[in-house]
Parts: sequence; structure tokens; C-alpha cells
Amino acid sequence: MPKRSKRPANEESAKQNREKTKKQAEEKKEEPSRKPSSKREVDLDSWIEKNIDEVVSRAGLDYLGINRESWIEILKDVLVELYGSTSSYKSAEDIAKRLTRNSDKLFPVIATRLAHLLEDPSADQLEFIVAYVGDSVLELAPRIYRWIAKSGRKDLLDSLKYKWGTAWSRTRTPVLPVACPRCGFNSLMPDLVCLICGASVPEKEVKVFTNFHDRFMEALLSMECSELEKMLRYDYVLMNDLEVKLPSGSRLPIDIEVYLSKSEKELVRNIFQSRCLNEVTK
Repeated sequence: MPKRSKRPANEESAKQNREKTKKQAEEKKEEPSRKPSSKREVDLDSWIEKNIDEVVSRAGLDYLGINRESWIEILKDVLVELYGSTSSYKSAEDIAKRLTRNSDKLFPVIATRLAHLLEDPSADQLEFIVAYVGDSVLELAPRIYRWIAKSGRKDLLDSLKYKWGTAWSRTRTPVLPVACPRCGFNSLMPDLVCLICGASVPEKEVKVFTNFHDRFMEALLSMECSELEKMLRYDYVLMNDLEVKLPSGSRLPIDIEVYLSKSEKELVRNIFQSRCLNEVTK
């Protein structure tokens, strides 16, 4: 009886591998399809609670000495905005860098909130507020001025005055109000009450402080004869930080009325007569 030839070992092994692969493919088809698991979003409340100290430190704000609860109150919505999408985790270092990169917009927000929050700021806190307060200075300047006056930090006054004047001319009127004799801010209203220090200032004091006589003389010398003739019929003029002018001119909400003394009325008459009388009588 003839012997059956044996199949080579490598051919037998290849056949077994093919059968195994086929079986695995058939089993895979029978398995139910699985949905990919969704990523877990970052809980920002927990993230802020955990990372607030590091963010404040990396942003260079820890020297202000504000407690963490206050920092959470001040920065929470800022950090939420900076964090953006919560589908991926971001480190405290990343958020602190975003905060400092946007410091020109965000530090004024922080300064404003500190000014509302604090009752008696430290020297560092006061310096930060004065340095970074934005247009909210128009609301906060009286409060900040009291802090400066109390602490004796007169070195901060010029900066606060500048910020006040810049914010006023940008958001209220291009021309500044008359300067207050008591605090020096351009904040004296038509009723002669100062918006900053709250003083009610006598008109005589305003005249002296603003060097009214010289300004009035300059205004008279620049008037046409027709304007001087009108001026003879008035016993007051309008004044703001920029000019002294006729009451019949355009009036700004910040203009104050300055009443003329007997000698000032005489000055109008003398200038009119010396410059204009011949021209009017022609």
C-alpha cells in the first residue's frame, strides 16, 4: 500500500493562521458596536478653587496681600473667560500667562474691583489702584482721593488728577471743568461744589485760584468790538478750564457763571471806549 506524502510544516502553519484570522473577523462582526466615550469637561469652579493661589502668584499679584476668598471673588469671571473651552485641561501657568498678556485690559478691571472691595487699602494696594484704574476713575476718584489724603501719599495725586482729566475729556466733555481750589482737580461744577472733595467753594476763592483777572483781561482783548458791546450789557461771564467767554456764547454743562465786580465792569467799559467807541459811532 503506497504511503501518503506529508504536508510541509510551514504550509500547515499558514493554513492554521488563515483559519484563526477568519474566525476572529467573524467574531468581531458579531460583537455590538461600542460608542467612543465622551471626554470629561473641566469643572472650572473646582479648578479655580485649586489653582487661584498659583495664578495670582505667577501673575505677580500676590504682593497685594489679598486673601484667596477675595481673589476668587475678584478674578472668577476673568479666569473663566481666560480659560475658554473646558474640553481640555489648562495649567495655572497657562492662565497666568494669558492674564499678564492681557494686563492692559484686565488690570483696570482688577483695580476697579479692589477699589470697591477695600475699605482701607495698604500702600501697595493704593499704588496699584492709582496705577491701573481706568475710566471708572470718574466714579472712584472721590474715594481714592480720601485714601490718598488720609495716607499722606501726595505723590499719587498728580497721577490720579491726570487719569481723572483724561477719562473726563474722553467720556464726558472735551473741555475740562474749572479746577477746584481745595483739591486741585478739574472738578468744580456750576454750583461751585467739587465732585472730588465735596467742598462748596466761594466765588471769590475761585477767582483767586484760577487767576481770573488775567484770564478775563485776555478774553476782553481778544473780543471783537461787537462782542465787547454785548459784554457791556452783562454782569457775569462763563468760565471753564479752557476759556472765559460771553454768556451769549454756547454754554457747556460744565461752565460756571462768574459775576463781575465793579472794577471788572469798569475794565470792560474802558477797553470798549479805547478800542471801539469811534468805530461804533461812525
